[in-house]
Amino acid sequence: MTIKEDLLQHQLKRAIESTDLEELKLLHRSQYMNVRRAVAKNKSIDSEIANNLAHDPVLNVCYIASQNPKCTEKREFSKDIITVCVTCEKSEIELACESCEKLTNSSLHF
Repeated sequence: MTIKEDLLQHQLKRAIESTDLEELKLLHRSQYMNVRRAVAKNKSIDSEIANNLAHDPVLNVCYIASQNPKCTEKREFSKDIITVCVTCEKSEIELACESCEKLTNSSLHF
């Protein structure tokens, strides 16, 4: 495992498990989309984090953040842009998009 992969795995683990608001505030600014998405799913985030992530440039992050009960800035998303990847419920640590069964039945391919 490379240093970059190790850093990603560490951040993912913390984003999923942490209940520390200060740590989650740092993690929600991660360069890694999967880390930000994991933070968006975390029940311990506050409205500030949820609202920031609801405007993330990555659809996989902003959609999940907008679904978090802490998000007060509700957004509407066109059904045309919501793919199986965007609504995927797998843990970010276990994602293996290249071998996803759902993708074989959709128009998205890697």
